[in-house]
Amino acid sequence: MAELVLYHLPGACSRVTMTALEQVGTDYADRAVNLMRGEQRTPEYLSVNPRGKIPALLVDGRLLTENAAIVWWLHTEHPQAGLLPAADAWERAQQRSDLFWVSSVWHPSVRANMMPIRWTTGDPAPVRERGKQLIAPLLARLETRLAAQPWWYRDGWSIIDTYLYWCYTTAEEGEYDLSGLDHIADHRRRVAEHPAFIRAIAREDAARRKMS
Repeated sequence: MAELVLYHLPGACSRVTMTALEQVGTDYADRAVNLMRGEQRTPEYLSVNPRGKIPALLVDGRLLTENAAIVWWLHTEHPQAGLLPAADAWERAQQRSDLFWVSSVWHPSVRANMMPIRWTTGDPAPVRERGKQLIAPLLARLETRLAAQPWWYRDGWSIIDTYLYWCYTTAEEGEYDLSGLDHIADHRRRVAEHPAFIRAIAREDAARRKMS
């Protein structure tokens, strides 16, 4: 069995990878990287991940970064874990497309809303406003889909659900109003009750206490 070490920050997008690891059920160590204190730019962390980002997963000392890539690797290594419920090659391709869509479209739009200062050296207000404009149709599409089915893939949880949860709750932290999106609110409760998600939150809480 490979030795796994996850570098993460409680509440950050690394929660997606942590939930995936919990769903897989494999042993792993976790090490918090305090981005607010600039630990991602220290020589110590850059020696682990030269990109200076989280999440970062060490697999027997080898580095794998980016949520989508890590999740896909875990899925291929542990297909029985149910991270993505593909039945054939076409569905696998479609689900990989969904994973990349959330990471490359939802994720940066949410970041523009939540932390606009990262996207400009000037006034962050227009960046935040643009982020809200980009998020609105994504949320509308999700609300419509969830009106017809409880999860992104019909009747079963997938890691896409956790990634979407992180996106819309992070948008909310950036003062995006989610009121009136009743099906997303129901989805939020379901994701929060998923056992792997609960374990990931508990692990984040433990890491947060160590950081304080």
